Amino acid sequence: MGLIRKTASIATLGLVNFRSKRELLEREQERSSKLERKAQRLEKEAEAVALQAEAAEKRAKKAELEAMSEAKKARRERRRASKKATSTTAKIADEAVVTGRLAGRKAKRAAKKAAKKARKQATETAKTVKEAATV
Repeated sequence: MGLIRKTASIATLGLVNFRSKRELLEREQERSSKLERKAQRLEKEAEAVALQAEAAEKRAKKAELEAMSEAKKARRERRRASKKATSTTAKIADEAVVTGRLAGRKAKRAAKKAAKKARKQATETAKTVKEAATV
């Protein structure tokens, strides 16, 4: 494109511009459209990560509620066992309490970990979207 212009630019040692205004404008429009597409893609990724973080938080809350429910059931069972049963029933109830607590703790820990990971990924995606928007 513009073979004469490019030859004149070389011959005049740069007095004539190498690229025309039209060519510069086309290049800039192409560059800006690429950046817009990239920003849109990053925004979609950020939304997806935000949804994942929200889901992880919901799972964490659900796990915490389940753990509380299991602990409550175990306490109830323990009271019932201590009122009417022998020592073997109390031991079984104690084991149920311990098992319920452990399961609840594990579920809560896993849900918190997933929520933390999703939040971290969301902040990283948000940073890249901001960087792409400023460029």
